Amino acid sequence: MLKSPQAPDSERKPTHLELSLLLIKQIVSMFLIMSIGFISMKTKLVKPSDGKVLSAVVLYVSAPCMILSSFQMEYSNDKLTGLLFTTAAALAVHVIFIALGTLLKRPLKLNGMEQASVIYPNAVNLIVPIVIAVLGREYVFYCSGYMIVQTILMWTHGKSLVREEHSWDLKKIVFNINVIALAAGLCLFLFRIRLPDVINGAIESVSDTMGPLTMLVIGMLLGEMGFSKIITDKRAYLVCLIRLLVFPIIIVLISGITGVIGLHPDGRNIMLISVLSASSAAAAMITQFAQIYDKQPGHAGVINVMSVLMCVVTMPLMAAIFQYLTG
Repeated sequence: MLKSPQAPDSERKPTHLELSLLLIKQIVSMFLIMSIGFISMKTKLVKPSDGKVLSAVVLYVSAPCMILSSFQMEYSNDKLTGLLFTTAAALAVHVIFIALGTLLKRPLKLNGMEQASVIYPNAVNLIVPIVIAVLGREYVFYCSGYMIVQTILMWTHGKSLVREEHSWDLKKIVFNINVIALAAGLCLFLFRIRLPDVINGAIESVSDTMGPLTMLVIGMLLGEMGFSKIITDKRAYLVCLIRLLVFPIIIVLISGITGVIGLHPDGRNIMLISVLSASSAAAAMITQFAQIYDKQPGHAGVINVMSVLMCVVTMPLMAAIFQYLTG
């Protein structure tokens, strides 16, 4: 059950140190997995074409299972209103990011993949473990609101940016396995249908592979590149600056000074999830798209790795500013 808004810990505010330590722990784990992919590529245990296969597994198998499993919770009115609140917040965040990304595209000469990287954050691999540790497992459900919006936009707007195409096939969008999983999961939640334990356990097991497989693919991409090329990628630094500082601070300021947290009894904690999501590293799925469609996958991998490293400092900073502004 969701904690009562009056409970002493419902307004618990994670400290800057807590977020930093949790981020460091999560990022070290991610980089260890990434190093396995890097070493596998350098030692020729795997070949570049294998990365595309793993990317396809992440996008079309692991991701839909993760979406479906996130909705397997007991229904309550508090959870429904909280889900609506976080979904509306996520929609507002993405609209602002898309508008800003469009404005910056020409003056900064951002290509499609770079533009998608500044717009779409990694709202799963980094955020879920942090939310569990800081707020509690029951709050992971509210991450679903961000996933609802990002899944739809990622597979329409985000995918078209990376592919550098300007038309969408509505049929492909509607019948995309991730959109189907989203609709199915939402229906199961609203109609209070719980899958049998054996089925739910299998889905959760597959969903747990999304993070490790994503890191393996990124490690393999970096294994194809020289180290000097990675650290001298000036465009990656620019993209990371926008993704981790410029865009998030706008959301933090809007969230902190508009009083939006008062729209829900537990609005502070729920909005903190949106702030953390908006402040996260570049979405790993952008790297998967770049890999599948041959749109500078190496450059996309460098952006992802740099942004993951840098967010150790920037994410706690954004959370601290949000907490200060909201009292």
